[in-house]
Amino acid sequence: MKRKYIPQVVTTAAKNLAYRFYHFTEKVLQPPFDKYDFETMDVIKRVLRENSNCIDIGAHKGEILKAILKGAPEGSHMAFEPIPYLFQQLQRKYGGRVRLFNTALSSEAGEADFTVFKDRPAVSGLKERSFEDARYDTEKIRVRLERLEDLVPGNLPIHLIKIDVEGAELEVLKGARRILEQYKPVVLFEFGKGGSDLYGATPELMFDFFDALGYTLTLQRYFLKGYQGLNRHEFIGQFEKGYNYFFMAYDAGREM
Repeated sequence: MKRKYIPQVVTTAAKNLAYRFYHFTEKVLQPPFDKYDFETMDVIKRVLRENSNCIDIGAHKGEILKAILKGAPEGSHMAFEPIPYLFQQLQRKYGGRVRLFNTALSSEAGEADFTVFKDRPAVSGLKERSFEDARYDTEKIRVRLERLEDLVPGNLPIHLIKIDVEGAELEVLKGARRILEQYKPVVLFEFGKGGSDLYGATPELMFDFFDALGYTLTLQRYFLKGYQGLNRHEFIGQFEKGYNYFFMAYDAGREM
């Protein structure tokens, strides 16, 4: 059965069960599934207060958005999803609680082609990724591009930003510089080979971007265990060797 035909209630229940299993097994073995989403949920629980304001970029089906709403029910939240049918699903589920935008984010405003992977929407993006092990049915759509700092009110403090945009993370961050400088939100972001290289984004550029803004880069599990952050050499090594592709950045001058 293709994944897209599995009822959402079934996938949600399965993921909740896997989350509980993850915590049960974490102390005794390495779980056989991707832990990034679960680590993200734990970071959200750790850093958010009831009135924290958050932004979910690449909201997809809203799984992380749901955790944000649970962790900060009194906050003002924004979410971005350029794929029309996913955006409509988010509207039905969260339209009354979150400001939703059917647009992509980048370093400059405008319009661009966007490749939708019909059978695997999670890897859709402004630049088409290639996969040696599989071929997917794709569709080109035209999307609006915006800069995040142009859409977030200047007087709205932002406490957390999650970014999963299949390689365009650095472009999104460049369009959010004012927010990062002004409020130093925690940033959770995907960054790995196969996506970032399509945009000319290197680990050196990513590390230096955050370092210039006074941020510490680390892994979510390091943060949760109280370990120190990554230095430039370590971050580059994590990227180049493919050890991890999901990272966290936080204000180096603030006790977390």
